[in-house]
Amino acid sequence: MKKIRKACSDLIETDVDDETIIVQLDNGQMYSVEGTARAIWRELDAGPTRDTLISALAEQFDMERAALEPDVDRFLHDARSAGIVTS
Repeated sequence: MKKIRKACSDLIETDVDDETIIVQLDNGQMYSVEGTARAIWRELDAGPTRDTLISALAEQFDMERAALEPDVDRFLHDARSAGIVTS
């Protein structure tokens, strides 16, 4: 399985209240993540695989893996398309 990582070379991030603001330095694009998306973003610091990411979130939120999979897949798809996540 491929590890999922933040595209760190051109990103900065900061926490503001209950959200994380992510800025791509090369183009100035800003993203805001909160709730489940913020939890996913934080877990990416460990360089998880998709399966370990879902397991960690299932434990954190006390949810079934199947309930989290669509949200995780959607977030990863969007984040890859935006260029803020690599795998």
